[in-house]
Amino acid sequence: MQMNILEPFCISIVFAAIFVFGNKLHIGYRTHPRRALSAAGGAAVAYVFIHLLPELERAGDTFVEITADQSLPFPEYRVYLAALIGFILFYGLEHMVHWSRLSGRHERTGYGIGDPIFILHIVGFALYAGLISYLMVRSIEDGKPVPLLMYGIAMGLHFLSTDYSLHHEHGRLYEVCGKWVLAGAVLAGWVCGALTELHKPVVITMLGLVTGGVVMNSMIVELPGEKDGKFLPFCAGAAAYSALLFFI
Repeated sequence: MQMNILEPFCISIVFAAIFVFGNKLHIGYRTHPRRALSAAGGAAVAYVFIHLLPELERAGDTFVEITADQSLPFPEYRVYLAALIGFILFYGLEHMVHWSRLSGRHERTGYGIGDPIFILHIVGFALYAGLISYLMVRSIEDGKPVPLLMYGIAMGLHFLSTDYSLHHEHGRLYEVCGKWVLAGAVLAGWVCGALTELHKPVVITMLGLVTGGVVMNSMIVELPGEKDGKFLPFCAGAAAYSALLFFI
């Protein structure tokens, strides 16, 4: 696979700067927070449906070809299953944070760095940010400039929205600690992409996870806060219907 390093490095620096200086970049968010969040989320989701999903389909075909000699069950669905898992994982993460807040286990600015909810939330998004950065080097149409730029713009807007949401959720704790973890994760993702080349099926699976994660994380800010979801029934329905589709 062709590797492009310089352009992804520049974009990863921008991503890191969004997290580090995000609080100073929330100008429109302060005056019209819902509009700005919706615009950023809409851009990210549009990118997913217009660009990433077709790429995901092509990646799925590549996955089938590469793993043809491994007798994997349902290889043609693997990349879409990865997207579903990414969607569910971030739904579960948000549900956990929402449940913790409603149960009074913490206030937005009143719990410490050692709080497991904060740790899980930040670690989850750090892995997510790292994957997005890694894919710039190893996946996005082999580093072609225009697709890479479109990816960078869409994910930059997505990260700006994510930064705002995490800052709103965790307050000063995110400002002191969380944003630095995410900025470091973005740069670490680029370093891993520059130094290591994972097997194509693994990279394709990562692309699926990120696609599902972008859809979920973009939609989280659009879902009315007063409507409480039920995580376990959601998982059960997703699993049951996935199994049904596999065997039709």
